[in-house]
Amino acid sequence: MWLMTMKLQFPNIIDEKGQPLTIVNANSVDINSSYKQLTDTATIILPRNADLFKKYSIRELFKADDPVLIELGYDEQNEHEFEGYIAHVSADIPVVIKCENEMRKVKALPVNYSNKSVTLEKLLKDICPGYEIDALEGVALGSVRFPKTTVGKVLEKLQTDSNLYTYMKGKQIVCGKYYADDSAIEAVEFDLERAVVENSLQYKNKEDVVLKISASSLLVNGQKLEFEFGEEGGDVMKLSYFNITAKAELEKKVKEDYAKAHRDGWDGTITVFGKPRMQHGMKVTLYSELYPDRNGTYYVDGVSKKFDENGYRQVITLGGKVS
Repeated sequence: MWLMTMKLQFPNIIDEKGQPLTIVNANSVDINSSYKQLTDTATIILPRNADLFKKYSIRELFKADDPVLIELGYDEQNEHEFEGYIAHVSADIPVVIKCENEMRKVKALPVNYSNKSVTLEKLLKDICPGYEIDALEGVALGSVRFPKTTVGKVLEKLQTDSNLYTYMKGKQIVCGKYYADDSAIEAVEFDLERAVVENSLQYKNKEDVVLKISASSLLVNGQKLEFEFGEEGGDVMKLSYFNITAKAELEKKVKEDYAKAHRDGWDGTITVFGKPRMQHGMKVTLYSELYPDRNGTYYVDGVSKKFDENGYRQVITLGGKVS
């Protein structure tokens, strides 16, 4: 049987031995990560009777923007799960510490920027100095103007207007590369009857899928080509393309993506144990002895991790079907 272990480190807090404060016992740790949510978050709840709080006040110990590192695992074989900063600390006991990853710092960077013709990569390099950028290649944004704002607001606009989602990978800013970023990693297999603790999956047959794609292609001059394809009254998938200048080419691309999305497959989440470690951008292969015709491989859109007295669990949100 596996023994759950953790290591929470606060580098700016020095203990009585002159070492960074390390906590190996907490009531719970929750981590949420998805390419769709911009900022990864973590919530730590510390026990009421911690000796720490008998010697120091909460405000003396934990301060906003102090760094925090979280490792979780079994039998001291911990995995690096979260690195970020304290965002908020409760005033009461038990102490609830809410954290955000490096995106907390990135979002706060001031922006006063304009350019007559700029690519996505150059824009991010210009407004996020000091950070490595991994942006979708060949994306021309045309003329842009962002007066007296922040990087966070710019990234939100890129997401809203052009479906360009941004997330952090360590200290690297990744934009527009949701699945391709980790596509070389081999899919992780899960037996739905044996390896999955619980699920909220719903299987959809191709003939039952009602889908419409609303697509646009951003042109260098700032204008857009637009095209819709599919059925009314169901799900609407918004897709953005770049550097497609001909309407016929856009229509062909949309119909190809419609064919990929309009097929049999699972939709929803699965809950699994704490290992193997999962993260968004990876792939999972789901197979079943009861329903072998429903076996398939899917991208992972997001992962929520829960570590508490009930166990160590990962809730995996399925994305698009690979095969």
